[in-house]
Amino acid sequence: MTTAVQHGEILTGVSVAPLPAGAGAAYLKHRQPASGFALVGVAAVVALDAQGNCARVRVGITGLASKAFRATAVETALAGKPAAAIATAASHAADGVDALADIHAAADFRAELARVYTRRALELAVARAKA
Repeated sequence: MTTAVQHGEILTGVSVAPLPAGAGAAYLKHRQPASGFALVGVAAVVALDAQGNCARVRVGITGLASKAFRATAVETALAGKPAAAIATAASHAADGVDALADIHAAADFRAELARVYTRRALELAVARAKA
C-alpha cells in the first residue's frame, strides 16, 4: 500500500505499449466484498503464432502470496502449446508459493482461486488475441 513516489514528487503519466497484432490481455480478480481488494487477481498476456499456438505468455498473480509474482511455471507450461493446454498450465498457478491465509480466505482456497482465475484470464486473453 505504498508507492515509490517520494515526498514532493507527483506522477504525471503512465505509458503502456500497445499489444501487437495476435496478442491479447486480461485481468480478472476475485474481490473481497467489503474492501473490493483482490483475494486473488490474475493478469495474463498471450501472443499467438501463425498456427494459433501460445508463442509468448506472461502471467502475474496478486493476493495469493505476500507480494505479487510472475507465475513462471504457468508460462513455461503453456509456451509453444495450443490454447487447449490452458487448463493444464493453469494448474501450476500456485506452484512453489506459500499461499496467504487470513480471516477472508484459507491458503488452500486462495491457491484454488489462483488456478481458476489463471485459467479464466488466459482463456480471455487468447479470445482477445484471436479477435
